[in-house]
Amino acid sequence: RALGESELRQFLLVARTNNKSFSRDNYLACLLLVSLGVRKSELCEAKWEEFSLQEGVWRLPAIRSKTNVGFDIPLAPGVVEWLKELLVRSLGSDYVFPNRRAGSKPYMGADTLNRAISKLFGREAGKRKQSPNLMGDMEHFTVHDLRRTCRTLLDQQGTPGHIAERCLNHKLKGVEGIYNKHDYFDERKEALRLLAGKVTDLESS
Repeated sequence: RALGESELRQFLLVARTNNKSFSRDNYLACLLLVSLGVRKSELCEAKWEEFSLQEGVWRLPAIRSKTNVGFDIPLAPGVVEWLKELLVRSLGSDYVFPNRRAGSKPYMGADTLNRAISKLFGREAGKRKQSPNLMGDMEHFTVHDLRRTCRTLLDQQGTPGHIAERCLNHKLKGVEGIYNKHDYFDERKEALRLLAGKVTDLESS
């Protein structure tokens, strides 16, 4: 499902004000997922070497892209500021989201964000006593739903469908996908700039 604007506002407020159970890293990751529409693994496993914060571009390499094609992602000014904070928080790690616990992988675990979101809903797995539901009557959602939320917000702000699809790094379908190799970088840059502004407004309201 996709979160409505009021739901997204509520989620961000609850997550931000319960930072002992929902870390700042988790919060910033969710902001980035909604604002960029990237896949969870693409973000959680991202290395700083992929980013040029000065240029405002994330160059996702083909080896980490589901389409097996490198993809340049434009970064809005607000997104760059979130990443600058993460750069400080990463304490010299090669990864944007280093693993904060001992583990086999040096980056954020695949289930970290889903577990953190579930905890806000009082659905923490493996606990004999359920934790309080901090989200009220909101329907539970998953990390992938944030990607759906991104796509929905792009549509609501009037972004043409083919631009929105490329923002999510979806291959264009049919004849257009075969013949149209234009990557719409400038169009995606404007669409994601507007989207990041919307997310920032929801966060601060």
